[in-house]
Amino acid sequence: MFLTPHTVAGVAIGAVGSDPVLAIPAALFSHFVLDLVPHWDEIEPGRLAERYQRLSPRSFRIILLDALLGLSFALLFVYWAMPDYGVGVRILASAVAANLPDLFYIPLAFFGKRWGWAMWVVELQDKIQARSRAPILFGLSTQLFAIVVGLLIARQEILVQLPQAWRIL
Repeated sequence: MFLTPHTVAGVAIGAVGSDPVLAIPAALFSHFVLDLVPHWDEIEPGRLAERYQRLSPRSFRIILLDALLGLSFALLFVYWAMPDYGVGVRILASAVAANLPDLFYIPLAFFGKRWGWAMWVVELQDKIQARSRAPILFGLSTQLFAIVVGLLIARQEILVQLPQAWRIL
């Protein structure tokens, strides 16, 4: 699954969860749950473990664009959460936690390194995603659905919290 649905799920969990001790692990767990949902992912970083090669320039551009889109969503909600810094930090930390398992691909995909602890996570994710491959139209629509639902939940939660935050000022 692309990074943006994971980021938006982390943002939604961070916005809804009032306790960071629960929200951040829940966001991390959401990554594996979303990877179980049938989706399409042309890049398929899990196959890098089989092929012993780095990402192609095209795949790198897709990942970069996807990462920038996810980061934009996260920063937008952090901005909306201000002046409540606690909520902003919780949203950002949850967004990072939701993407953490994909960060273990970095040594393999960008540097061709096969570190044991990183490869363990890569292989685990490959096993999870092996059963969740879908055709392009269905697979992209499930990711789009995850993004829209996550944004709506996060937006509603932030809007509910805003009047309370403004009363403090």
